[in-house]
This record gives sequence, structure tokens and C-alpha cells, in this order.
Amino acid sequence: MEENTTIKTCRYCGKELPQEAIFCYYCRRELVTRPERPESESQSGSLNWRIVLAISVAIILIIILIIFL
Repeated sequence: MEENTTIKTCRYCGKELPQEAIFCYYCRRELVTRPERPESESQSGSLNWRIVLAISVAIILIIILIIFL
């Protein structure tokens, strides 16, 4: 039986590895680069809504204080 495995080289240590390797077996570094995650809109959007809510509550409280005092 003959293996039809293609070989790639680790860019960090230079050792030969199978093409499907994700980590180098020798230096243990990651071979596949992951795409960067864009900043999550839900986290920044959630913060913006909290600020808007806090300002709205403060304005309503000020109006109530002005009317009843």
C-alpha cells in the first residue's frame, strides 16, 4: 500500500508534516491562521441601549421632580 499524503513544511520549525495537520507535531504551534473576529455589534449595541435607558430614566425623574415640587 502506498500513501498518497501530501507534505507541507512547518513555517516555524521547518519540519515536514502531513498536509491536513493543524498543529505542528514538533514545535506544537498552530499552522492554520484563524480569521479575526470583527467586533460584535451586539455588545456595543447593548451598551448603547443601556446608556439611552439610563438617560431616559434620569430625564423622566427630573421631570417628575419639577412637576411635583
